[in-house]
Amino acid sequence: MLKRILRMMAMGEIQTQIELATALDVPEPLLSQMVAQLASQGYLTRAVMGADGCEGCSLHMQCNPDRRLRIWTLTEKGQRAAS
Repeated sequence: MLKRILRMMAMGEIQTQIELATALDVPEPLLSQMVAQLASQGYLTRAVMGADGCEGCSLHMQCNPDRRLRIWTLTEKGQRAAS
């Protein structure tokens, strides 16, 4: 299931944690635990959209400067594991 999360994130099909939980048919609190586990293992990192310097973020085109949104992004390790 964890590898499936990485693959779905790598494909860019999922935009929110709710969408990811729905696609995997798991409760959102369980998904949060799985995402936290992936982050603790170095597969994901937190990014903040709307923060200063977001031009370097791969998601800067989706950025809404009026709202800060916490998102997870794949690390290099996560990218390798997703393939």
